[in-house]
Amino acid sequence: MRVLVTGANGCVGAMLCRKLVERGDSVRGLVRKTSDLSLLEGLPVQRVVGSLEDHASLLGATQDVDIVYHVAAAVTDWGPLTYFRSVNVAGTQNVLDAAVKNHVQRFVYISSVAVHNFTGAQDMDEDSPQLPTPFYYCQTKREAESLVLSYHRQGRMPVVIVRPGDIYGPGDRVSLLPLAPMLESGHMAYVGDGRKLGAFTYVENLVDGLILAGIKKDALGEVFVITDGLKLTWREYFEKLTAALDLPKPWICVPVSLAYALATGLEFVYRLFRIQSRPPITRYLITHLSKDFHFSIEKAHRVLGYAPRVDVNEAISRTAAWYKDVVRGGRA
Repeated sequence: MRVLVTGANGCVGAMLCRKLVERGDSVRGLVRKTSDLSLLEGLPVQRVVGSLEDHASLLGATQDVDIVYHVAAAVTDWGPLTYFRSVNVAGTQNVLDAAVKNHVQRFVYISSVAVHNFTGAQDMDEDSPQLPTPFYYCQTKREAESLVLSYHRQGRMPVVIVRPGDIYGPGDRVSLLPLAPMLESGHMAYVGDGRKLGAFTYVENLVDGLILAGIKKDALGEVFVITDGLKLTWREYFEKLTAALDLPKPWICVPVSLAYALATGLEFVYRLFRIQSRPPITRYLITHLSKDFHFSIEKAHRVLGYAPRVDVNEAISRTAAWYKDVVRGGRA
């Protein structure tokens, strides 16, 4: 098939491009002019330079394409609502409109389990409540999902929505690289005792699920949670990761109330002085790490036939190998 991947240079986008190429698909990747393209090196992917705001580039990127995987998004926990809406909502609408004009056959939207906010629940699924949230990322991902589903209901575009969990793996520059200095120095701290469950999602397993969402007939109009389907705490994850990196286990624990108060104070200072960079910790991060956040993947298994192929130990081993090669090897 002929496939377009937006955000093709990122961890998920690049892995998706790689797996699609291995399937024999003709792959086109939408990247920004300033994008780091190192994860696409050596892949026979047609690169289209453009952006979610550039309508002409989107029309060109979606021309003669069967499936669009819309991966590009504002993936951060800091920034104004206008920024999140411009990328996650308006940007998604722009890609949808271009896909409609070019008669694309299927639109796979990569959302996030964060639409459910952080309620401290286990075994949540696609129908679990989406309670009010103060976090712009969660809010705009919900808005984008509603937009995508409206195109399907109106008969304008067949769509599928996939909600990944906490993504990690080779190429993870969003989560792992910012944590790297703390891990290397031994200053990594747990929020509380670190024994809350995460929604861990190894990138290769996620991509398997995305490809199934792109080809399964019964997936149309549906929403799927894709994680590794295991119950793993943040402490267990970081102990496995530091062991694979030949580093000491994290041992510092910060009480949840103290961490949240510190994050609140930092956010206030950053806003007051209009500091553009992200604070070292945020309320989003503390809330996420201090509550159980676990999902069932039963629907994805039943409808898509999805099952995680790579177990957590192998997944962390591959992640650590990438980190050692790229970061410690001086290629990051």
